[in-house]
Amino acid sequence: MDTTPGTSRRACTTVSLLALLCLVSGCARSLSGTWQDAAGLTTYEFRRDGSVVMTILGTSVRGDYQIQGDRVVITGPQGTVVLLRDGERLSGPTGLELKRSTRT
Repeated sequence: MDTTPGTSRRACTTVSLLALLCLVSGCARSLSGTWQDAAGLTTYEFRRDGSVVMTILGTSVRGDYQIQGDRVVITGPQGTVVLLRDGERLSGPTGLELKRSTRT
Protein backbone atom coordinates (compact mmCIF):
# COMPACT_ATOMS: atom_id res chain seq x y z
CA MET A 1 0.00 0.00 0.00
CA ASP A 2 1.38 3.39 -0.98
CA THR A 3 1.54 5.83 1.92
CA THR A 4 3.16 8.68 0.00
CA PRO A 5 1.73 12.10 0.83
CA GLY A 6 -0.94 13.05 -1.70
CA THR A 7 -1.91 9.45 -2.51
CA SER A 8 -5.03 9.72 -0.39
CA ARG A 9 -5.98 12.97 -2.11
CA ARG A 10 -5.50 11.39 -5.57
CA ALA A 11 -7.62 8.42 -4.55
CA CYS A 12 -10.35 10.76 -3.31
CA THR A 13 -10.24 12.73 -6.56
CA THR A 14 -10.43 9.53 -8.62
CA VAL A 15 -13.41 8.25 -6.65
CA SER A 16 -15.15 11.63 -6.99
CA LEU A 17 -14.61 11.65 -10.76
CA LEU A 18 -15.95 8.11 -11.09
CA ALA A 19 -19.04 9.05 -9.07
CA LEU A 20 -19.59 12.09 -11.30
CA LEU A 21 -19.28 9.94 -14.44
CA CYS A 22 -21.84 7.49 -13.06
CA LEU A 23 -24.22 10.34 -12.32
CA VAL A 24 -23.81 11.85 -15.80
CA SER A 25 -24.24 8.49 -17.53
CA GLY A 26 -27.42 7.95 -15.51
CA CYS A 27 -28.81 11.21 -16.87
CA ALA A 28 -27.94 10.14 -20.41
CA ARG A 29 -30.12 7.06 -19.91
CA SER A 30 -33.26 9.15 -19.53
CA LEU A 31 -36.49 7.48 -20.60
CA SER A 32 -38.25 10.76 -21.38
CA GLY A 33 -40.12 10.54 -24.63
CA THR A 34 -42.38 8.15 -26.47
CA TRP A 35 -41.73 4.42 -26.76
CA GLN A 36 -43.87 2.05 -28.81
CA ASP A 37 -44.14 -1.51 -30.06
CA ALA A 38 -43.43 -2.44 -33.68
CA ALA A 39 -47.14 -2.56 -34.59
CA GLY A 40 -47.84 0.85 -33.02
CA LEU A 41 -50.59 -0.63 -30.82
CA THR A 42 -48.85 0.06 -27.51
CA THR A 43 -47.29 3.41 -26.61
CA TYR A 44 -45.62 4.51 -23.38
CA GLU A 45 -44.92 8.23 -22.94
CA PHE A 46 -42.37 8.70 -20.17
CA ARG A 47 -42.30 12.20 -18.71
CA ARG A 48 -39.48 13.90 -16.83
CA ASP A 49 -41.63 14.26 -13.70
CA GLY A 50 -41.69 10.47 -13.18
CA SER A 51 -45.11 9.90 -14.70
CA VAL A 52 -45.95 7.71 -17.67
CA VAL A 53 -48.98 7.54 -19.93
CA MET A 54 -49.54 4.03 -21.30
CA THR A 55 -51.80 3.74 -24.33
CA ILE A 56 -52.84 0.24 -25.39
CA LEU A 57 -55.27 -0.23 -28.27
CA GLY A 58 -56.42 3.39 -27.89
CA THR A 59 -57.05 3.28 -24.13
CA SER A 60 -54.75 5.45 -21.99
CA VAL A 61 -53.81 4.95 -18.33
CA ARG A 62 -51.52 7.13 -16.23
CA GLY A 63 -48.91 5.73 -13.86
CA ASP A 64 -45.61 6.55 -12.21
CA TYR A 65 -42.22 5.05 -12.91
CA GLN A 66 -38.85 4.66 -11.25
CA ILE A 67 -35.58 3.61 -12.85
CA GLN A 68 -33.71 1.00 -10.80
CA GLY A 69 -30.58 0.11 -12.73
CA ASP A 70 -31.69 -1.70 -15.89
CA ARG A 71 -35.24 -2.08 -14.54
CA VAL A 72 -38.10 0.37 -15.04
CA VAL A 73 -40.74 -0.15 -12.36
CA ILE A 74 -44.15 1.22 -13.37
CA THR A 75 -46.99 1.53 -10.87
CA GLY A 76 -50.50 2.26 -12.13
CA PRO A 77 -54.13 1.60 -11.29
CA GLN A 78 -53.82 -2.06 -12.37
CA GLY A 79 -50.72 -2.74 -10.26
CA THR A 80 -46.99 -2.82 -10.86
CA VAL A 81 -45.10 -3.96 -13.95
CA VAL A 82 -41.34 -4.20 -14.43
CA LEU A 83 -39.72 -3.51 -17.80
CA LEU A 84 -36.10 -4.39 -18.51
CA ARG A 85 -34.01 -1.85 -20.39
CA ASP A 86 -31.38 -2.94 -22.87
CA GLY A 87 -30.04 0.16 -24.60
CA GLU A 88 -32.87 1.64 -26.64
CA ARG A 89 -35.23 -1.29 -26.03
CA LEU A 90 -37.66 -1.99 -23.20
CA SER A 91 -39.01 -5.50 -22.74
CA GLY A 92 -41.77 -6.65 -20.45
CA PRO A 93 -44.27 -9.37 -19.71
CA THR A 94 -46.01 -11.39 -22.43
CA GLY A 95 -43.36 -10.51 -25.01
CA LEU A 96 -43.85 -6.74 -24.88
CA GLU A 97 -41.01 -4.94 -26.65
CA LEU A 98 -40.89 -1.17 -26.95
CA LYS A 99 -38.44 1.03 -28.83
CA ARG A 100 -37.99 4.76 -28.63
CA SER A 101 -40.26 6.43 -31.17
CA THR A 102 -38.71 8.76 -33.72
CA ARG A 103 -41.93 10.67 -34.33
CA THR A 104 -42.06 14.27 -33.14
